[in-house]
Amino acid sequence: MDKTDYRKKSREIRKNLDIDAISLIIQGKIRELEVYKSAKNVMLYYPKKGELDLLTLVDGKKNFYLPRLENMEIVPCLWKRNDSLCLSSYKIWEPCTEPVGAEVIDLILMPGLCADIHKNRLGYGKGCYDRFLNKYKNFTIFAVPDELIFESIPTDSFDKKVNIVISQHRVIY
Repeated sequence: MDKTDYRKKSREIRKNLDIDAISLIIQGKIRELEVYKSAKNVMLYYPKKGELDLLTLVDGKKNFYLPRLENMEIVPCLWKRNDSLCLSSYKIWEPCTEPVGAEVIDLILMPGLCADIHKNRLGYGKGCYDRFLNKYKNFTIFAVPDELIFESIPTDSFDKKVNIVISQHRVIY
């Protein structure tokens, strides 16, 4: 199977999962990670339909950022729970706040479709996170349901591995 096949398969599997319940379990596991406990500035994502929702992590104890796309490049923007969001041309809710330098980000919780046991992540095919991680060496976590962790997924030379893949029952370092 190629990347397109894995994206299609992942979307089909995801339709049959209790994403809300899985999100709550994984959020609890993320809170237990030492890298999360020590991070002061965390970038996460505003979930699209079917994606894990990690927004309950947002509290007053850390600074949280959401990505905004500018010319297909990710820029992190400080975000608090009640801040306004704008709907992008990609139908993604993005912050309306001013961007900050990515070097302030300690930890990135990344969106995507599936992963493998080798810490490869498959996103939506635009390459935005791979380009972002080429410039900044931030620590990355990809949260994904167990059902979407495969033995191996196809990768290209420009694909960046994540530091941790975390699911309901697994933490892959």
